[in-house]
Amino acid sequence: MKKKLKIVFLLIALSLFGIIAFQVYWSINAYHVNKNKFDADVDMAMQKAMDDCKKDYFDSIRVVLVRRLSDTAVKIKVDTLHEKDTINVMLHIMMSNRFTSLGQPLAVTIPELNFYRKKINHKATLPEVLTEMSFYAPSVMNDFTIVLGMYDIQAYPKQFAAFKAYNDTHIIVPEDTMLKLNRGMDNSIYGFPKNFRQADSLKLSNYLRIELGNNHINAPFSLSFSTKTTQPNKLNAHYSETGEYSYKYHGFKMFHIIGPEFFARAIFRSPQRAVLKTMAITLVLSVLLVILTIYCFFYIVKTFREQRKLSELKDDFINNMTHELKTPIAVISVAIEGLQKFNALNDLEKTQRYLQTSKNELSRLNDLVTKVLNVAAYENKEIDLVMEAINVDDIVNEVIASEKVKSDKKVSFTFTNKDNIKTVNADKLHFRNVLVNLVDNAVKYAKEPVNVVITCYRSGSQVCFSVKDSGPGIAAVHLGQIFDKFYRVPTGNLHNVKGTGLGLSYVKYIVEAHGGNVTAKSEINTGSEFIVCLPLNNG
Repeated sequence: MKKKLKIVFLLIALSLFGIIAFQVYWSINAYHVNKNKFDADVDMAMQKAMDDCKKDYFDSIRVVLVRRLSDTAVKIKVDTLHEKDTINVMLHIMMSNRFTSLGQPLAVTIPELNFYRKKINHKATLPEVLTEMSFYAPSVMNDFTIVLGMYDIQAYPKQFAAFKAYNDTHIIVPEDTMLKLNRGMDNSIYGFPKNFRQADSLKLSNYLRIELGNNHINAPFSLSFSTKTTQPNKLNAHYSETGEYSYKYHGFKMFHIIGPEFFARAIFRSPQRAVLKTMAITLVLSVLLVILTIYCFFYIVKTFREQRKLSELKDDFINNMTHELKTPIAVISVAIEGLQKFNALNDLEKTQRYLQTSKNELSRLNDLVTKVLNVAAYENKEIDLVMEAINVDDIVNEVIASEKVKSDKKVSFTFTNKDNIKTVNADKLHFRNVLVNLVDNAVKYAKEPVNVVITCYRSGSQVCFSVKDSGPGIAAVHLGQIFDKFYRVPTGNLHNVKGTGLGLSYVKYIVEAHGGNVTAKSEINTGSEFIVCLPLNNG
C-alpha cells in the first residue's frame, strides 16, 4: 500500500511539475510575442507621429506662403492664352517683386487650377490656390523660394553681405555657419524660430505620446535627436527603440533651404512594464491555474493521508470490537457450559451467580451494539432530538449510580451544582449517553483509587458540565484528534483499556446538535477534564 501511494504521489508531483513548467514556458513565450508586437506598435506610432509633425509643418508653411504671396510686395499677374481649346484654357501666371521676377511664367490650365481650388474648404484666393498647388508641384514651390528668397536676401542687406563675403572666401559653407549668418532674418524663408531644436523635440514627443495612447501603450520613453545617422541598438526583453527617421520639419528645410536635418528615434528603457500590463489578465489566470493545481495536489495528498489514517483507525476499531465482542460471548458460553455440565442448576447460589454474570455480559454487549448503532445513525443524520427540560441533579446522580453498579473499581464521585441550576433543555436519552461516555472514560482510564469530580455551573448564556478525573492524562499533541471517529490515543501495540474509539466522537456530535460545544483539558500524569456546554434555556 505504501509503495502504491508513493507511486501515486510521484506521478502527481511529475504532473504538477509539468503543468507549472508548461505555464512558465508559455508565459515566457507569450511575453516575447507581445514584446515583438510592442516593438512593432511603437515603431508604427513613431511613423504616425512623424506624419503628424509633417502635417503641422505644412499647415504652418501654408500660412506663411499665403501671407507672403498676399503681400503687396509680391505681384501676381495672370494672362489668358487664346487658343482653340476652349475647355482646357491655358493660363500664364507671372510672379515678381521689386528685386526679381520669374524667367518663365507658370503655365497652368483653368481645370488644373480649379482642381486645387476644390481642396480648400472655403472660397479661396489665388495665393491660397497657388500655395495648395505648390505642395503637389515641386516646380511651383521652387518658383516661390526663388522669388521670396531673393526678396529676403535684398531685404536683409547686412546679413546677406556677411553671408556673401563668407561664401566668396569659402568653397564649402558648413551648415551651422550658415545658421549663424542668417540670424536677424527671422521673418524670411532663411529664418528659424528661437530654440527650434527643443520645439521640434517637444512637438514630436507630444505627438508620439498621443499615438502611443491610441494604441493603449503607456510606457516612458526618451527621444534621440542627432544631426547624423546612428547605429541602432540591439532589441532585447528589457529594451526597445524605434527606427531612425529623418526630421526636417522646421523653417523651409523641406524645400532645400538652409537648416539642419535631424535623425530621430524613440528609446524605451523599461518596456517590460507595458508588455506585462497587456498580459495582465492572461498572467493572472495562469497564476491562478498554477495555484489551483498546487492546491488540488495538496488536497489530494491530504485526502490520501486521511483515508490512510481512517483505514488504520478502522482496522484498529475492528480489532478492538472483535475483542470487545468476544469477551462477553466467551463469558456467557462458559456460564452456560457450567450450568449444563457441572450440575450448577442444583446449586441455586451458583445458578444465580452464573445468570447474573451472563446478564452483565449481555448488558455490556448491548452497550457495544448501541454505540455502533448510534454512530451509524448520527453519521447518516438520522438522530432526531426530543428536547425537554431535564432536572440536572437527577440525571447526574442517575449516571453516577449506574457507573457505581457496573464498575469493578473503587470509585469516588463528587458532584457539585455551583450555581444551583435546576434544569437544562436537552434530549434526555442522548444527553444521558453523553454524560455516561465521559464518566465511563474517566473511570476506565484511571488507576485505583479513582476520583471523579463532576461540576455543573453557569458560563454566560450556557450551562456547563465538567467531568474531571485523576487518570494518566493525554498528551497535547493528541488533544486535537480525540474527538475524531475511531481515534484512540496511541499506547503502542497494546491497549490495556478496551474501547471502540467512537465514544468521544458521539459526544461531540450530540453536543453540537444541541447547539453547544465540548472541550478537553489534560496534563500528563495529572488527569483530564472534559467540559460540555449547552445553551441555558431553562434553569
